[in-house]
Amino acid sequence: MSEIDWGKGKYEPTAADLLPAARQLVDAARIKPGEHVVDVGAGTGNVALLAADLGARVTAVEPAARLREVIEETAAGRDLVVVDGTAESIPLTDGSADVILSNFAVIFAADPAAAIAELSRVAAPSSRILLTSWLPGVMGKLVGIVVGAVRELSDGRNPAAGAIDWHDPKALSELFGPHGYEVSATTLELGIVTASAEEYWETRIANHPLGVATFPLLQQAGRLDEIRARFLEALTSDHADPSGEIHIPAQYLLATATR
Repeated sequence: MSEIDWGKGKYEPTAADLLPAARQLVDAARIKPGEHVVDVGAGTGNVALLAADLGARVTAVEPAARLREVIEETAAGRDLVVVDGTAESIPLTDGSADVILSNFAVIFAADPAAAIAELSRVAAPSSRILLTSWLPGVMGKLVGIVVGAVRELSDGRNPAAGAIDWHDPKALSELFGPHGYEVSATTLELGIVTASAEEYWETRIANHPLGVATFPLLQQAGRLDEIRARFLEALTSDHADPSGEIHIPAQYLLATATR
């Protein structure tokens, strides 16, 4: 799904869900005032804004034009520059970043090896690179209901972005190792809460860039109602409290690469 236009639909509700993970990521980076921090796949700017508030010089790298505008509107007087780019193509000079961060973003790179090579190129010799990725579990199960159906309809021509296990420290070590990095990792949990299963479907799936990209195909095939029913059943059976409120405990990996 690397071809998703993340500026389509409404990514903001998902970005709000991911804010606690952004705080964990920034805290783990131990950012010092004046350091140059690069946020790759910045989205609405969760990480970039937090880093700037610590006194860092921040470059937010984001391919979606609408999301770049969102960051710029929020940046106010912060030392924060927003640029067009991807994990595989960062418009910065060699060795110019003290810290590189990516919150559930580089994991969508179409070419993981090229993405890590590019992050390594931009990173200063004594820099650190931190990223988050989902562990197998609830998020994969839920998103897989939609993505799996899309793959069936496209004869498997839409493989998951980044054909590696981003949640596996060994796989990350194999990616970062050739560039002189050692990888350490910790498992954390993100709690996501919505008022109902229907609200989650509408705000995090149907109007999410993933939904905007895939729903026309599901609708054309006459499968959208079926997929919606399966998704809501999975949410309510496993994650609803007696009031119908949804509580999703989503585990993720926070990995740190240093050299």
